[in-house]
Amino acid sequence: MRIALFGKAISPDDAEDLRAALDRILALDPQAWISQAYMAELSEHMNLPAGLVPYEGEVPQGVDVLLAFGGDGTVLEAATLVRHGAIPILGVNTGRLGFLSNVSMDAFDLAMDAYIGGKTWEEKRDLLHVTVEGQNLGEFPYALNEVVIHKRDTASMVVVDVHRDDKFVNTYWADGLLVSTPTGSTAYSLSAGGPIVYPGSNVVVVTPVAPHNLNDRPLVVPLEGEITLVAGGRDAQFLLSMDSRSFPLEPGQEVRIKPAGFSVTLINLEHQDFFSTVRQKMHWGLDPRER
Repeated sequence: MRIALFGKAISPDDAEDLRAALDRILALDPQAWISQAYMAELSEHMNLPAGLVPYEGEVPQGVDVLLAFGGDGTVLEAATLVRHGAIPILGVNTGRLGFLSNVSMDAFDLAMDAYIGGKTWEEKRDLLHVTVEGQNLGEFPYALNEVVIHKRDTASMVVVDVHRDDKFVNTYWADGLLVSTPTGSTAYSLSAGGPIVYPGSNVVVVTPVAPHNLNDRPLVVPLEGEITLVAGGRDAQFLLSMDSRSFPLEPGQEVRIKPAGFSVTLINLEHQDFFSTVRQKMHWGLDPRER
């Protein structure tokens, strides 16, 4: 089995647990790959075991699984490295459990035992493909969570015209507007008042952020088709965000959003499912008087 690692900064307090995880990984793959940037970060906090092989850019060919150490944001970034979804990702959370990084450090050995024993299951997550006329969005113009147009450091609102398949939908006056996947429905969209959408549902959610007109509510539309956003307003420039990556956006530039045509594969433990994660994260079923 070939393993690759990717991650973000850790607390020095977690170094011992992470070192134990690295030892387990190298026992399974004596030449496991590790992101060069992650390797440099870890080297500042701990002595790394011998055998790790650094890589830059995309995960090398032949890798069976990418272990993403961090939080949900780390998994989002890891999705840009797995060759259009060809390599499954197992998210290992070094803090509080997330919706995507759903294996705790304490459960890492059990998770690896389950993966080796075939007691995990894979889940496909849809992505959005984004194009902007006259602008280069880099080598990965895709979003796993959401695409957002928002204002830049002013009190002015953003005015966004929305079309779907060339049919006019609405003009939104708001602090911003986002188009989220089912995966992103539990992220920014949720905090803006959007619905929780079950993963695998072939829909996207259009959610205004602090809309000026309170009649503008989140809108659920089929994933298939193309959504066009055009921003205007008093600002001379706006921001376009795709997950954690941001780009300047000029007034009048068309942002076109459609299905990516491929998906990212996430690995879940046998007992894990979306509803159990939501119950845990949202504290469903708990009496607030007892907290």
